[in-house]
Amino acid sequence: MAGALGVLGATMPATGLGLSDDNPKGHFEPKEIVALHDRVLASAGMHWWDWAAFPDTWYDSPAAQPFVDELVDIVRAEFGDAPLFVVKDPRTCQLVALWRRVAAVLDLEVVAVLPFRHPDEVARSLHARDGFPLPNSHMAWLRYMLEGERGSRGLRRIVVRYEDLLADERGEMRRVVDALKLPLPRLAEADFAALGAFVDPALRRSRAESGSLEHLHEWLRDAVTAYARGTAQAPDGTAQGPDSAIVDRVHAAFGTACGAFIPALAATNKGFQDAQEQNYRIPGLVAEIAAAQQNLVAAQHELAQRDVRIAELEAERAAAQKKTAPLGWLRRRSTDRP
Repeated sequence: MAGALGVLGATMPATGLGLSDDNPKGHFEPKEIVALHDRVLASAGMHWWDWAAFPDTWYDSPAAQPFVDELVDIVRAEFGDAPLFVVKDPRTCQLVALWRRVAAVLDLEVVAVLPFRHPDEVARSLHARDGFPLPNSHMAWLRYMLEGERGSRGLRRIVVRYEDLLADERGEMRRVVDALKLPLPRLAEADFAALGAFVDPALRRSRAESGSLEHLHEWLRDAVTAYARGTAQAPDGTAQGPDSAIVDRVHAAFGTACGAFIPALAATNKGFQDAQEQNYRIPGLVAEIAAAQQNLVAAQHELAQRDVRIAELEAERAAAQKKTAPLGWLRRRSTDRP
């Protein structure tokens, strides 16, 4: 979705996360903003994969304002005076209130695209990438869906089902543009042709049938139902949001369960979390190893060049000795005379 908006002319982050094996089209998350989001979560004792809701009380703590100020500076650096730009990071679901403060400082209007995907597909993707157990990912998915809907209330917003975007990228993106009144500069036929080339259904590596929900916990089924209702148009033709009544009911029940069980889960999952933190360090270590290998190759090349130069100097010295040998003989002969 973020990449599709970029194809149609929205300004993308100046420093994104780039490509990866699991996402060859690009992630489109702003690197500095993702890092700040992680630090915000850490300041509340959380990780992005946690099931708990981000605490509202954090915004009244001394930690909040410095992050708001830093995020304002990052937005200015990343997007300048762009009339329309995209911030894509799943962590935003937990941190919409932070972005509302930033928007107030910068005098921005925030609109929300709420994409959703079958929880099994998300869970399988996280298992393949990070080794997360499927039930853990289901609960993280649920938290993000609940907080994303609740946090975006009052904003102009639209819900997009993942498979609908893949099946009809033109229709879905026109619906997004119209519903959110986006001033995108590239809406000609050639631009939508480029959009068709960008959206690639072949990259959908995990598939779950839309109706295959019976095996899921009822909270997940209800969240899917709430979001699915948001894809329909309202009677007046405008975009219809998710069913907030369902979301509130699930949010209350899930919050009660999290309060009861998350402390115990945190203790039992400590080893798992440590392993994840080590996994996140691996790309940095791999980069350090690659840099060290490059330095080693450069040093070896420099040594080889030095050895060649030494050999050249030795050859020059030997040649010079040959040229000066007769002179030495003449000097000896001249000193031998009485």
